Amino acid sequence: MTLRPAGGASVGPTEEQRPGPEEYGELALVVIVLAQGLVVGGWLGLFPAHALRVGGFPQAPLFFVRWAGVLEFVLAAGYALEWIRFRRVTLLVVAKALTAVCLAVIWAGEGLPTLMTVAVPLEACMAVAGAFLHGPAERSRRARARLRLVTPVPTAIRPAGRR
Repeated sequence: MTLRPAGGASVGPTEEQRPGPEEYGELALVVIVLAQGLVVGGWLGLFPAHALRVGGFPQAPLFFVRWAGVLEFVLAAGYALEWIRFRRVTLLVVAKALTAVCLAVIWAGEGLPTLMTVAVPLEACMAVAGAFLHGPAERSRRARARLRLVTPVPTAIRPAGRR
């Protein structure tokens, strides 16, 4: 958005009108989680036998591994759509937190392959980061929205009815 004062000179957005660091942090988190979902979904969908072998899991029907890849794509699309439409990260926080809790419970009860034990803190960190970043980012967006409601004061006052 470019503001033009009465003199005609172009003025760029002020510091208060630019997104804050919290908003950039939240956007970076969404991009990272989206990329992770696409990479993992692609890996599970395209190379299911390799994913099982590297993950340390026993052989399973490849249909279910590919289905898990499709679900990763669906979740990634959900993260992106929620962010684009509503500037929210609720799905991201809930999905990552539940994944971390589920993996931690399975790890404590049955044990997990080494690759999956790394996923527990990563998923938990993404959920915590989303929860902590959303509040400040939302306040920053609201503050910028309030600033947009205030229009700049004209530098010259023209009499009514004259051009």
